[in-house]
Amino acid sequence: MKQRNNSIDIFRYVCALMVVAIHAHPFCELGVNADFFFSTLLPRIAVPFFFAASGYFYIKKLESGAERCFSQYLKRIVTTYALWSVIYFIFTFCKGGYSVLKWFAVSSVYNFFVKGSYYHFWFFPALIISVCLITVFYKMNLKKLLLPVSMLLYIIGCIGCAYHKIGVQIPLLRVLYESEYFTIIRRIFMMGFPFFACGKLIDILEKKLNKSGKAKIFAFVAVTVVIWLAEIFAVQKRNLSANIIITFGLYPMLISVFLLLLRYPLPNCSKIASIFRTSANFTFYSHPIILELIKMIYVHAVSREINSVFLYSVTVILTFAASFALQKLNNRFLNKFIQ
Repeated sequence: MKQRNNSIDIFRYVCALMVVAIHAHPFCELGVNADFFFSTLLPRIAVPFFFAASGYFYIKKLESGAERCFSQYLKRIVTTYALWSVIYFIFTFCKGGYSVLKWFAVSSVYNFFVKGSYYHFWFFPALIISVCLITVFYKMNLKKLLLPVSMLLYIIGCIGCAYHKIGVQIPLLRVLYESEYFTIIRRIFMMGFPFFACGKLIDILEKKLNKSGKAKIFAFVAVTVVIWLAEIFAVQKRNLSANIIITFGLYPMLISVFLLLLRYPLPNCSKIASIFRTSANFTFYSHPIILELIKMIYVHAVSREINSVFLYSVTVILTFAASFALQKLNNRFLNKFIQ
């Protein structure tokens, strides 16, 4: 059995902490610039990294001819998604005070399959559809089209986000970008699918760069980070963007970081990586409900708004402690919440 890449597992936890920062804004008290950097700019790599890591390992299994990898992988992610969805649906119902159960049920079913059962769970429909699409590409022997198609979709997505002011000048694209469904389309087909598919490109580049000097990998990371930051500065300076969720520079920057982690797998850090792998999953899945509960309890007890640094810190501590406890329990059913 091939040893896990500990660097990737550890970085997944870092990405999970970034996702929490997106929703908790821990540095907003330090000013607009600090809040923008830590809650809007830096975390842009987080969810794309989750997709890329999933895609990298899934595509490698597909290419190795592993039997039942599609059904096993799909069953695992659907099970986890369904279990957490039940929790969030109950939480949403209790918090929202829905008077008509029928409409709540209808919206819940729609959200589960299309939008995501909670605001951060758009990740799961996008992941499930990406897995299905990539499997179809491979089963129909169309894998040569995988990267071109996914990159084209990513480019269209980038124009609609970072270059929105230009994109809406193109008639066909304007219809897409001004559609009420663009966010859903972008998340699934212009983020989830391209970043999942880029696992294939990472695999190709990894093989080509295996004999390259380590300095080249670090240089690649440095150059792509500079390009990414420069692009964001430029589109915001010229007021071109609707948002910076995806940009052209993010794609190569993500790949360069992933290649760096592959080059340095940290084989002696298996124990801590195992803890962080579990914590990454649980933190990502549970943090919105933890954030909400902490705010509710704090406001009720103190009668004033909670400090964002305190909110972020307590959320991180609680999610880590809970995930560690679940890992130690090693219960077959409870493990489904952290897989």
